[in-house]
Amino acid sequence: MSFTPASTLVADTRPTDGDSRHGSSHLGGDQILVPLLTPERATVSDQLRAAASFGRTTGGSLHVVNPATASRGDEFDLRQEFTAGDEQQLLEWAMDHAPEGGPGPRGDGFAYTRGLLRGILGTIETTEIDTLVVPSGSQTGLVRRGLVERLALRADCNVITVNGQHGYGTVPSILLPVAGGPHSGLATDVADRIGADFDAWIDVLHVVDPDAPDRRREQARAHVDAAAQRIGRPESTSTWVLESPDVADAIVEQSQYYGLTVVGAPTKGRLRRFIAGSTNQQIRSNAHSVVLSARNNRA
Repeated sequence: MSFTPASTLVADTRPTDGDSRHGSSHLGGDQILVPLLTPERATVSDQLRAAASFGRTTGGSLHVVNPATASRGDEFDLRQEFTAGDEQQLLEWAMDHAPEGGPGPRGDGFAYTRGLLRGILGTIETTEIDTLVVPSGSQTGLVRRGLVERLALRADCNVITVNGQHGYGTVPSILLPVAGGPHSGLATDVADRIGADFDAWIDVLHVVDPDAPDRRREQARAHVDAAAQRIGRPESTSTWVLESPDVADAIVEQSQYYGLTVVGAPTKGRLRRFIAGSTNQQIRSNAHSVVLSARNNRA
């Protein structure tokens, strides 16, 4: 299957004030890729709005492409500049170019998925993409679920997966559960960027067992303090160590009070653990808000 990387919509975003403090950020925002993998309008909208938040706060370029259409060599529109006022037009463009519904490709579905994977990974390499924003595999149908999983593990860039409840819009507050590990820094940067975009309050949370020893509680406090320091906006950031016997249940319960929950991707397991890691999966499946899962593939 051929793939034409040029068949894409590119939107140049404007930087906001204060971007210089993000010099050490894991969230490189110069080039952001949004492949349209589902006909579900709510999913596409959330995926694109999340990507636009990153673009607005980094001054990066937003690339939106339907890989299946691009593989036929269709020419897509090109927008030179993206501002907050243009977001609705960008959403309308994406809806017009999103994949059509139906049972999926005929014939060898594995070969179809492999072709899409090869094309998207090729675009990431040739366009020097920094951040890939994809929908959850559960929101893309059986044929493309494996595609999302493989992209998450093989893309040479940061990967942000959009899941949870639909309805990404104005974000007044963000829940950021942190636990250390290679993806916590990126998750913190994602929450920071979106918080800056919407002037949102960020609650940094770590969950400990009620019977946790003092050393474990000290580690929990160190995790939340490090994330708050990384965000660097004490006037709109708070830290919280919550006691609960079940980490996932505690985060799911708290998510109902926030417009967005941001978590780091699982760090253990095989291919499907990116999507199906136990705590991460429970949060993404049961949270009462939109959930962004961040994977730092350049750690």
